[in-house]
Amino acid sequence: MLKLIDRYLISSFLLPLIYCLLAFFILFVAYDMSDQLKDFFTKQIPPRLIVAYYLYYIPIIFNLTAPFATLLALLYCLGNMSRNNEIIAMRASGIALARIVRPYVLMGVVMYLLMLFLSDTMVPRAQRLAAKILPRPTTVHMALVSQDASRTISFYTAHGDREWHVNSVDPVSNICRDVIVVEYSHGRAQYKRQRMEAELAEYVPGRGWLFFNVSQLRYYPDGTPYPLRLLPRRYISATRYQETPRDIAGAQHTQPGMMTLREILGALRHTRFESDNHRKLRMELHNRLATPAACIVFVLLAAPFGIFHTRAGMVKGVITSIVLCLFYYFLGAWFINLGSQGVMPPLLAAWLPSVVFSGVGCYLLYRMR
Repeated sequence: MLKLIDRYLISSFLLPLIYCLLAFFILFVAYDMSDQLKDFFTKQIPPRLIVAYYLYYIPIIFNLTAPFATLLALLYCLGNMSRNNEIIAMRASGIALARIVRPYVLMGVVMYLLMLFLSDTMVPRAQRLAAKILPRPTTVHMALVSQDASRTISFYTAHGDREWHVNSVDPVSNICRDVIVVEYSHGRAQYKRQRMEAELAEYVPGRGWLFFNVSQLRYYPDGTPYPLRLLPRRYISATRYQETPRDIAGAQHTQPGMMTLREILGALRHTRFESDNHRKLRMELHNRLATPAACIVFVLLAAPFGIFHTRAGMVKGVITSIVLCLFYYFLGAWFINLGSQGVMPPLLAAWLPSVVFSGVGCYLLYRMR
């Protein structure tokens, strides 16, 4: 149960937080509308869809701006309390600095959980719905979809050591076109056993796959291929091919940001561990979990700088904390790039900036006791 001082500290923080979030949303909509207004008129998008478009972006904008809104709200809140000598009065009455900061850390944890919930539920769905109204160009591409003109879908079955490359898939009719299935040997020392190419493949529930116009290439353990062998026009695969067109179609998302955590985990099961796709998906998974931690980090950074009670010290502290937070984002983006390239483990690349800057904030709070 919250004590009176906790309720007072939290209430003094919530109102500036709401104002900051609302201001960021208004600025985003104003800037985006000035940039997209021509596209809205060119594509003759009705007003109700424009309103829906920006309503879909509410959880996206919240996740983008919540850490900085937390930072600015806490700096204003603590600065206002310091200016009114409330911090000095609380410390003079025997309340420790850590006790004053504790409710704000709790709010940072609440913001972390809220951002994590939105990023896994509402944000992916909102991005898909907004993209249907007005597609946005992006430089972030889904690792499971190759970026060449064919848009080939790559799908890996770990339990069967099979890799599928499909040009197009229809989960309704259970038909895939331009299919390549590569089978690998079991065990650690894997080698390619067979490669099968088909113009068309049809999945029949209860019977397996039917491949049409098939060519098959087998390999010796040393990697030397057997002579190419053309199979009959209709070829019924073995029943061990348990993957379905719906499973393969799950790899068609255009962006990792449009996938939920469950979809990312499912995609990880269908990519080879040593592949670039698997590494990029792991980076996306850890980044999705680590990004909301910026709310907690910014609370720890803002708290020691926001309580300076002299005017010059308060201004200096605000500027310093904002610079540190910008450097935190720069360092995080750099580490994510290193993790995506395989230079750093994805877990370390995602969480190291949060751990380092949280340590800096805790050290500064310790020095101010």
